[in-house]
Amino acid sequence: MIRKLYYAIGLFSAFLIASCSESLEDTYSEFTKDGIVRYVGKCDSVSVNPGWERLQVVWKHNIDAGVKKVKISWKSDKGAGEMFADPCDPDSDDLMDTVYIENLVDAMYTVRINNVTDDGRESLVEEKYGRPYSYEHENLRSFSRGVTAFSRMGDRLVLLLDQSNEDVKEMLLCFKDKAGNEHEWDMKAHSNDTLSYKYWGMTEVKLGRDYLFLLPDEEGVDIDFNQPITVKRKGKLPECVDEIDFKDETLDLNERLWSSAFMQLMRGLYGSSWESRVDELETLEIDYDMPSMQDLMYLPNLKKVVLGKNRYMNTKYVETNHSTTDEYVGLVMLQFLKDTRPDFTVERYNTHYFFGKDRFATPLLKAYKESGKLTNLELEEKGSSNLSSKPIFTPLDTTGWVMTCSDTLHNGYKNNGVANLLFDGPRVVFGSEEEVYFEPGETLGAGIVTVTFDMKTSRVVEGFKVGQPTRNENGDEAYLLSNVKIEFSSDSYTWTNANYTDGNATIGNTPGEETYVLVPEEMRTPVRYIRLSMSNLPVGKIASQMKYCLRLGKFIPCTVE
Repeated sequence: MIRKLYYAIGLFSAFLIASCSESLEDTYSEFTKDGIVRYVGKCDSVSVNPGWERLQVVWKHNIDAGVKKVKISWKSDKGAGEMFADPCDPDSDDLMDTVYIENLVDAMYTVRINNVTDDGRESLVEEKYGRPYSYEHENLRSFSRGVTAFSRMGDRLVLLLDQSNEDVKEMLLCFKDKAGNEHEWDMKAHSNDTLSYKYWGMTEVKLGRDYLFLLPDEEGVDIDFNQPITVKRKGKLPECVDEIDFKDETLDLNERLWSSAFMQLMRGLYGSSWESRVDELETLEIDYDMPSMQDLMYLPNLKKVVLGKNRYMNTKYVETNHSTTDEYVGLVMLQFLKDTRPDFTVERYNTHYFFGKDRFATPLLKAYKESGKLTNLELEEKGSSNLSSKPIFTPLDTTGWVMTCSDTLHNGYKNNGVANLLFDGPRVVFGSEEEVYFEPGETLGAGIVTVTFDMKTSRVVEGFKVGQPTRNENGDEAYLLSNVKIEFSSDSYTWTNANYTDGNATIGNTPGEETYVLVPEEMRTPVRYIRLSMSNLPVGKIASQMKYCLRLGKFIPCTVE
């Protein structure tokens, strides 16, 4: 029975195969007209690359001898076209070829390429997309202007050059002198300039890149600032096959790129309208970290810079607590101010700022002079003379005041409580003096500690005397604050800031250092409450968790003479 079944299945399969073969053969013959189907070889390795107002089309030819033309077509919402190219010799060693689609506008193009035979048969199409570069292309805005900042300084021009870039092929600053003669200064040639000097006339000491320049650097040439000052540029953009001749960039001498640190300094002095005051500023005092001093070039009437006058710190902490800045930019900018304003001076207290040294321990001020970048810049050293001429801040009568803390365990006169902030000096306990300060409890997370002063009656507060504790046991400096926030209120519900910088005040953070915080005159109105807010600091670890705390020696509301 099983043998019969296998036999029947075999007969059926043979019949089915024969029927299918006959059907496929008939169909194939009908399609080919008894000939051979021959497909046209297609283009390979196709790429479309952007050029200037054109596209580059690259492909690999097929060795099909029947190919007579290569058809390239393109289309966008702004136009279309096609062109034909001759195929390469099939026996050629290099089958790659390139054509350019010229005179294109700013649009995304669909590019199609395929081979064509004499009788009009076409290969399969390869399709790519491309957008040419033009003046409308947004990527042109990313190309370096060559100069990151600039300003007129007297009758000269300060330039901060951008870093060298291999895509920049030409970069020229163009200006006219007062006689109408045109001048070009090669920015690209100076973009890799460096500074160095010979230590003891033998060892070369490299000081880094030199990118600040005061122009013109030719004797007898004066820039005519009534004429445009332009930058001419040539270069390449990513993937662009052409070198681009960019439009001339005209420098706007009203452009001022203020740094955030300088804006904060000015806002603290003059409020939100500070920018209207910079043109009249003649003396500028800088006390705390200033990442860069390049903003000084925008101050047309600046005659004096005073460094560190308002840092009233013990001299033994000076060496390890200088305010920092980019010393190259700072020193060179001060030299440029001296070059353009002969009466310009710089005062420095406690060697504050510009304390850096090179690898041979030569102060950078001297090193830059040795390199020739600085010439006649001198800093008038004031030492610690500011410690004997502190501002006169007179404490208010604090009788009857109530002081509370967000950490209620440290209200009033409790151990290390907030009332200690009102002591201007040590407290006498059983005939001996001891230092007092405020220190809330340690926590296992960062947070804000607030202290509220209820003066019981409305008073005018003109300033605050803020001081750090002097104790200096191992690790104690980690507890010292560098910023506090101060607010006023008449009802303890609605609070206003006590200064122009949202109530935030920078304070010196060395042991025993005092800071005098002024309340702007327009904010000196009668108030009953003062709120002091402080962020606690990481001061160590408990097991594997970070602990947070803070200390403050004094915070005394005052009148100011």
